[in-house]
Amino acid sequence: MNSELKRVGLLGGTFDPVHNGHLDLATKTAQLFDLQEVIFIPASKSPHKLDDQPTSSPHRVAMLELALEQETTFSIELLEVERGGVSFTIETLSRLKQQHPDWELFLILGADAFLLIDTWKNSADILKRCHVLVSTRPGVKLEVSSKLSQALGIKKIPLGNNDLTLPITLSTTSGKTIRFYQIPTQDISSREIRRRVQAGKEIKNLLPLAVDHYIMRHRLYRAESPSN
Repeated sequence: MNSELKRVGLLGGTFDPVHNGHLDLATKTAQLFDLQEVIFIPASKSPHKLDDQPTSSPHRVAMLELALEQETTFSIELLEVERGGVSFTIETLSRLKQQHPDWELFLILGADAFLLIDTWKNSADILKRCHVLVSTRPGVKLEVSSKLSQALGIKKIPLGNNDLTLPITLSTTSGKTIRFYQIPTQDISSREIRRRVQAGKEIKNLLPLAVDHYIMRHRLYRAESPSN
């Protein structure tokens, strides 16, 4: 890694809606890996959720802006929603590397997403453009299969059963690293928030208050919610 490059974390997702778990993950990961900035990248449409119709991009972006307005080291990148269609990580990384050659990129993923990364478009090329930071909750075992290891060009998996003792850093044939780490995170999901709103249940402790107010004001996630 080049110490002269700006260390930038990338956190993608539909953010439908953004919640405290997202913010907590970004904050703790930035502290742990000395990231100078974390960029939230809302997807236009996730290739892994093609059957789901997300809330319109303007609403999701507006909620992100409200959630991050007091966060000086967090920002939003809109290239995926501006491009439209299905959002692919490799295309986003390629564009960011082209636009910002002075950045050292760190893709932030949860363990569930990482274990499926070999199904992503051009997954092997992802590790030519960025390092990958994989977060898990304490007590959750993480196993990297030989198929995934080969697909990502991981040089060597310690321990015969691939049961990783964290934290650990694995090197790849591309020269990038995959870092596995555990942080205590809040057990919150956007899906559960949507369900709670539709059921008329409280959500104010699950996301920033400004986002809660936005959801209520625009009547999002209700049976009669507008599509835009």
